[in-house]
Amino acid sequence: MQYFQKKVKKEQKYVTIGTAITQLNQQKETDMLKISVQSAGWYKKEDPDGSFAFIKQCGFEAVDFNIDHYLSVKTLVKSETAPASFFDQPIEDILAFFTPLKEAAEKHGISFAQMHAPAPVWIENRLELTDYILMAVEKCLEVCRFVGCPALVVHPDRQRDKDLEWQNNIEMYRKLIPAAVRTGVKVCLENLPTHFNGRLTDGVCNSAEEVCRYIDTLNAEADCDAFGYCFDVGHANMMGCNLYDHLSKLGPRLTCLHTHDNNGTSDWHTAPYTCVAPAGLQTDWDGFILGLRRINYRGDLNFETFRIMRHLPKPLHEKMLCYIAEVGRYFRDRILAQE
Repeated sequence: MQYFQKKVKKEQKYVTIGTAITQLNQQKETDMLKISVQSAGWYKKEDPDGSFAFIKQCGFEAVDFNIDHYLSVKTLVKSETAPASFFDQPIEDILAFFTPLKEAAEKHGISFAQMHAPAPVWIENRLELTDYILMAVEKCLEVCRFVGCPALVVHPDRQRDKDLEWQNNIEMYRKLIPAAVRTGVKVCLENLPTHFNGRLTDGVCNSAEEVCRYIDTLNAEADCDAFGYCFDVGHANMMGCNLYDHLSKLGPRLTCLHTHDNNGTSDWHTAPYTCVAPAGLQTDWDGFILGLRRINYRGDLNFETFRIMRHLPKPLHEKMLCYIAEVGRYFRDRILAQE
């Protein structure tokens, strides 16, 4: 009887330890699947502390910082003078400028999921301007390293001629390899639709095969995992992409997400489950969730929903952001579910 009691207690001890380990592993996974939102619309440059306090209150754990707001490529392209921007400053001054941002994020326990580089980078027949923007992107990589941000999304070029598109993009990203390797920040390509005569046509990185070819080619050149992929759900929905199949083929190449909803034809960037679209045009959120689960995705769950901040009345911003954070928790629970 005494032996049996000792054995039961010993087994209970192992069960307790096993439960604790399981809970710890689940907590680690949750820490990796942080709920993130882009900074456009709520971040105030003059008040980093208040901005991060607000987004923490809304339920977010990480941010996608719009560093692209510090350089308007559209203005540079239109200008007839030599290019000039915030990024002309020495990197030391730029890092000093972003120190309050870093400190505010750390104070409120908010991490940086990703940043978005100025876009476009490749300017057709304007090599000097392309090189100038690449200089700015390299400094963005330094800012990422400074604040502890693991990824920078850099838009690929889009061309009707796919061979030219490939050539331009390989040349462009190749120039970023030294800075990406030096900083340890992953440069992420994004799937983008292309318009011609007002209609959607084939874009760049809209097939998983093309994504894999880009990432594998560039990482082979870099001799390390310097490049990854940012999957934009809304863009994929516009192109009629099978979300589950697309994600299933990516595996570890998937680094980060731009999650938002639309009606299947326009790039609305609104909150998930808020678009009423005709049959066949709705975003397949179940396919999205199951695809992430299949490849064991553990990056951040980032929402690129800036247009809600533009078009909703300001008193509703907090409630909508809280809703988006709740959707993120729902996504996370389903991705981690043992089904």
